[in-house]
Amino acid sequence: MPIDRDIVEAIRERVDLVQVVSGVVSLQRKGNSFVGLCPFHEDRRPSFSVVPHKGIYHCFACGEGGDVFKFLMRTRGLSFPECVRELGESCGIKVEERELSPEQRQRARTRRNQVQICKLAAGWFQRNLLAGPQGEAARAYLKSRGLGRDTIERFRLGFAPQGWSGLIDYLHSEGVSVEQAVDAGLARWRNNRNGAYDLFRERLIVPIEDNRGRVVAFGGRVLPGTEAANGDAPKYVNSPESAVYQKSKLLYGLPHAMGAIQRRGRLIVVEGYFDVLALHQAGFHEAVATCGTALTGEHARLIRPLTRTVVALFDADEAGSRAAVRSLALFLDEGISAQRVDLGQCKDPDEYIQTNGAEAFEEALGRAEPLFELALRRAADTYGNSPGARDQILDALGPLVRKHGPGARAAVETRLARHLGLNERVIRERIGRGGDGRRPDSEASVRTHAPRWRGSRDLNHLFWLLLHYPSEVAPLLRLADPELVTDRPGAQRAIAMLLSNVQLPEVVDQMQDSDVAQVLFAAAARTELYPQEKAASAMEDILNGLRVQGIEAQLSALDKELSTCAPSGDRSRYLELLQNRQRLQREKDALKRGSSPSQIG
Repeated sequence: MPIDRDIVEAIRERVDLVQVVSGVVSLQRKGNSFVGLCPFHEDRRPSFSVVPHKGIYHCFACGEGGDVFKFLMRTRGLSFPECVRELGESCGIKVEERELSPEQRQRARTRRNQVQICKLAAGWFQRNLLAGPQGEAARAYLKSRGLGRDTIERFRLGFAPQGWSGLIDYLHSEGVSVEQAVDAGLARWRNNRNGAYDLFRERLIVPIEDNRGRVVAFGGRVLPGTEAANGDAPKYVNSPESAVYQKSKLLYGLPHAMGAIQRRGRLIVVEGYFDVLALHQAGFHEAVATCGTALTGEHARLIRPLTRTVVALFDADEAGSRAAVRSLALFLDEGISAQRVDLGQCKDPDEYIQTNGAEAFEEALGRAEPLFELALRRAADTYGNSPGARDQILDALGPLVRKHGPGARAAVETRLARHLGLNERVIRERIGRGGDGRRPDSEASVRTHAPRWRGSRDLNHLFWLLLHYPSEVAPLLRLADPELVTDRPGAQRAIAMLLSNVQLPEVVDQMQDSDVAQVLFAAAARTELYPQEKAASAMEDILNGLRVQGIEAQLSALDKELSTCAPSGDRSRYLELLQNRQRLQREKDALKRGSSPSQIG
């Protein structure tokens, strides 16, 4: 949605980039910049740099770079307008959207309304739980599960009492129509749309928050001993998907887990809401859960910027084991190291905490094993240990092995070789062929991936000087011919904008060439290339060197033409070429000896 450019720039100037990034990455100061482990690839030493005075971040290992808006888009899955609105709210700038189509205005209005309706419903549910006799059974149930008042309030737990229209009536009193309540997933139409009824009735309510901490959906758990529990009602009823709720893109508890994930360097993913609540109650605030669905690739992509270490604690039954093995491929696709913990006779983390306590759970986490071990055991149980079973196990596990990074893959191949009683070379050859003579997918992608443009050394140094010492070098660069500096249109446009005092983030916003944008981010993030007192002379040297390269290209072309133009033929043309060559040679010699800025370009 179009947002006024001046508003975007005002927010960019006011927002503390370091504070925003620190919500995901542990940063340490290094001169005028901050460094940390890159959240966008498997970084083993700090390659990620944040340059607050330039308003950008850049990873020198994977090349990822951007400004505060792009960082939120990459790490939180927000759209650009959502980033602008959230950051605007945080720094007190009102964001007004302009020139929206009627359809865009309606969609935006629907989303805002649904968030507000869910907020009203969450408040109503919570008041029912915390105050009055109708929530007594729910309060007793939560107490029996060891959940204290602080956890209940922090996660906004609530209660939906008996009755078919209690929530609908309350929302109506707040100006919410029945149609809006249905669209928000809080009510359902009766047959033939002859009235509506509350979706959640006589249930403990678990609000589901989006990545911004806004309630967008609910899960309703039946209470033991109630009429609903004694009937055929399902244990859980969950909100349907809506304009603001897509369960494949949200993880329950994530807004409450962000800080702990950063501090502990890991994320615990479980299956149920109450597993999350129990773990947070016990001090394991890095726990999250899927929202009534299997783990998806979008979930894994959501996790990747936060941490590269995940402990998957799915239920200990057959369904949980299958889910854990399925999730391994998703984690590996995103470069995430997945582990699991054996909970013994306990069916889930909640039961383990209740039975053994927090200290025992921490010790169990210390014994975590690679999730691949579970996949190997399940394959062995399925196919047995006969000679023919080896091929079946390799066929089943080969795709998972190939998804590992080089170091982890070697360890996995060694483990597989020991289990099957085969030589590691045999394992590598079989796995490397993909079982059918083909190369692994990763190798094929490397072979066909087009190389990125990274700029020449001279151009990258020129960008560095222009970004760090513009007042010292801009007068010299303005005298230079743009075609002399670079023949890449995106790079020429970037230089022109920087010479016009356009700030780097805005330059990149208008940049269509992503490779040039990454070169600019790398130049801005690099430190101590030249001291300030030598900036002007360094720019002169670069421009002189580029000029020499241009003259050498012209000399080469003249030499080719002279070789085909004999003195006995067209003598006038021969002499003209010879004179041009002599002139260019003198210019080249002069440039190599050093020249004044007026001679450059």
